[in-house]
Amino acid sequence: MEGSTFSALVALVFGAFSWLQLPALCGFIFDSTRAGAGNYRYSIILGAILALVGCVSGMHAYIRGSRGALAIAAAVLNLSFFATAVAAPGLFDGICRASYIDMRIEP
Repeated sequence: MEGSTFSALVALVFGAFSWLQLPALCGFIFDSTRAGAGNYRYSIILGAILALVGCVSGMHAYIRGSRGALAIAAAVLNLSFFATAVAAPGLFDGICRASYIDMRIEP
């Protein structure tokens, strides 16, 4: 596998993880915290870290001028997460509340 293709693939995986961690955190992990779905800001931070790793991982492909489908898809996934987090953070609140599962047991 060529170096730029591998870089683009890694960037694509991290771009997908940046979006997919949101319902996973809200649906399964935040149910054990007091704030519950109100913790969506942590999900934005984690997603931004994953998208940043994706951008840095894809630098090899971007610098070498790779215009392949993997590199373009990776850039779109990673940069769209940043754009959405800055422009519409309330969207994450809605997604988190929609996927949140309340697991509290009432006595």
